Amino acid sequence: MDKLDVILEEKFGFKSFRPGQKDIIQSVLNGLDVLAILPTGAGKTLCYQYPSKMISGLTIVVSPLLSLMEDQVHQLRAAGDKTVYQLNSMLTFSERKYVLSQLKDDSMLFISPEMLGSEYIQKQLKSHPVGLFVVDEAHCISQWGHEFRTDYLRLKEVRKALGSPPCLALTATATPEVEDDIKKELHMRSPVVHRFSVNRENIRLIVEEANGVKEKEQLFIKSLEYIETPAIIYTATRNGAIEIAEKLKEKGITNTAYYHGGMSKEDRLLVQYQFLKDELDIICATNAFGMGVNKSNIRTVVHLHLPSSAEQYIQEIGRAGRDGKQSSSVLFFTKEDRRVPLNFIAQEFPTENELKVWFQSGLHTNGRIEAEELKQIYRIDETRWKMLSYYLQKADMIDGDYILLEKINDDMLNRLNHHFFGRKKKKETRFALFEELVLGENCIRSAILMYFGEEPSSLRENCCSKCGVKLTDLKKGGLTSDIDKEVFSWDIQLKRMFFPTTDGGS
Repeated sequence: MDKLDVILEEKFGFKSFRPGQKDIIQSVLNGLDVLAILPTGAGKTLCYQYPSKMISGLTIVVSPLLSLMEDQVHQLRAAGDKTVYQLNSMLTFSERKYVLSQLKDDSMLFISPEMLGSEYIQKQLKSHPVGLFVVDEAHCISQWGHEFRTDYLRLKEVRKALGSPPCLALTATATPEVEDDIKKELHMRSPVVHRFSVNRENIRLIVEEANGVKEKEQLFIKSLEYIETPAIIYTATRNGAIEIAEKLKEKGITNTAYYHGGMSKEDRLLVQYQFLKDELDIICATNAFGMGVNKSNIRTVVHLHLPSSAEQYIQEIGRAGRDGKQSSSVLFFTKEDRRVPLNFIAQEFPTENELKVWFQSGLHTNGRIEAEELKQIYRIDETRWKMLSYYLQKADMIDGDYILLEKINDDMLNRLNHHFFGRKKKKETRFALFEELVLGENCIRSAILMYFGEEPSSLRENCCSKCGVKLTDLKKGGLTSDIDKEVFSWDIQLKRMFFPTTDGGS
């Protein structure tokens, strides 16, 4: 047993590393920039928690979602690590000041990319040496990634402002194109890349095509006789999540709830924690649910729509079977379903006509307009607004709170339109590739591996529906978890979730 293994058992209580963890940790301890592409459920938290205890300086973990941060911080503190803190949008200014005052040079701080962009927070963090800069869900930094976020693009400047500490970027899904983007956008210096297969052999892949919406619903209801719980059921829309949850309750499946991005943060966190505590057997959700949810015993992931890409599909089905036991992914679809993801892709980017209306409407005569006013006048949604304002800022078209309309000419609008049109076409192409994968006659697992640049899988039992697996082959696990329900106070838990913790809390 070498030194790393001894420390693993002494400090973390594990007898052995999971595949890939040791190599990644060793590269980080060597002070290198590291890109780790690990399958969902491979134990990436240890890849930065372990070195954070061994290196000098603060560990900063950039995390994209409040629920993801809450889950990670809660679990680390529950395991006894009281040096872990978080800064999120739920905290007041005074609460943020308190958290910043508690940081020590050996602390680990979880923070969103939006909050890390604050000059005040950067100034406070500069008072500590930063030993490791971790970017979780790093595919969010790539414009070709399936969950691109413009706030991630500013991380390279933040990292530089904090003294350019070694960087560890982690993701479960990255094509070679996304991998190149991550390395470029984070200004990684000769990074070591640890890439592991996206293949999760313990997850059966079943695809069922229906002739219309009614038949698809009938297939799904019939499948309830076979699928095991706990389970996540993904729907394309918020209304769909609500409707499916209500239908399940009508059929006597009462330990069910819905989850979508339109719910309050409090309600979303409550549903998530109830699921984690096995108080719910089924979550009916949009793709707003799941990133970073560390629940090891999810047995089934069901899709009642076509995901927009192979990356999204792999990310979502990877939430099943993290305990290594046999689990299943079931996708129900009709050919008409393609309209929904294509509509979502179209709505994600401003059109050529919208750009002209927003910036050349003649309503603004003084050559500039307050950015928030423009956003409100044209009711530009948050996702498109963040993307648009980033590119305007990059082109020096924003001065403080104002957009400099006099600088926005036809050439600028053409460049913006060309950029957004190109990204839209790229997303449509990725959806078409996934649709082809689903509709094809070849092994689903092999096709996915080839998409990510891996060797196709050899034929084995319990592979996929193209290899002979049927819904009726799934073992019925009943609609209650085999884990004892824990007596749990949600009043106490919610207080812990929304307020800074002291050494006595989690």
